[in-house]
Amino acid sequence: MEPNFYRTMVKASTEADCAEILGGFRDLVKRGPGVGVKLLNYYKGLPISYPATLVEVSGEILELDVHPQQAVALGISGRTCIKCGTFAHTLLAEVKDADVRRMMASLHNFSYVDLMVEQRASLRLELEPPADAEITIAGRKVAAKALDVSLGGFSALSSERSLLEKGDEVLLKVMIPNLLHNTVTPLELPATVVELAEADGGELCRFSIGSDPQIEGVLSRFIFQRQVDLIRELKEMSG
Repeated sequence: MEPNFYRTMVKASTEADCAEILGGFRDLVKRGPGVGVKLLNYYKGLPISYPATLVEVSGEILELDVHPQQAVALGISGRTCIKCGTFAHTLLAEVKDADVRRMMASLHNFSYVDLMVEQRASLRLELEPPADAEITIAGRKVAAKALDVSLGGFSALSSERSLLEKGDEVLLKVMIPNLLHNTVTPLELPATVVELAEADGGELCRFSIGSDPQIEGVLSRFIFQRQVDLIRELKEMSG
């Protein structure tokens, strides 16, 4: 889980919250075998969420049986969110170990979180590699790389300080890959700056875009094929 996907919630203290969560899992394990929870990871923006079965709590480590694709995502991310009706909030845990072949995982360092990613209106997938982009405002052009895409907007890393401000209206040009034909489709569309942060000598810019049937068609086809490719990657890595 990327840090911008969630916001940590501290009820008492970090240590007390972790102890409370472990106590809750111990009580669940005592009920007998087969108690389930749901794990949630994001692989390059694609949500990976499968049921997992509690096995035991050993010291401060929770052992679970997991789906092989979840095990792959756990190993890559190093963190996971846990959804369990026993707890009033979503949980975050660090991954101590994830074994794809044995379909097992060990989790520790638990905390409560507010899962901000669930507030997104549409799926946001990483562009790999980042796509060439250009930001134009008041006749000034700034080169950039588009990092991710959704039906509602883009994130882009500018090559230099953009001098943009939140709320600015820009013309955004992005070279969207056509994954089926191994070509690119140039998109030019009006966009609004919704967030800015300094990064790597430039700025990380988040843009929202308006509704346009032609543009939505191009993006929908890309997002669908990107999901297919990511699922295939996970299946290959999980054996």
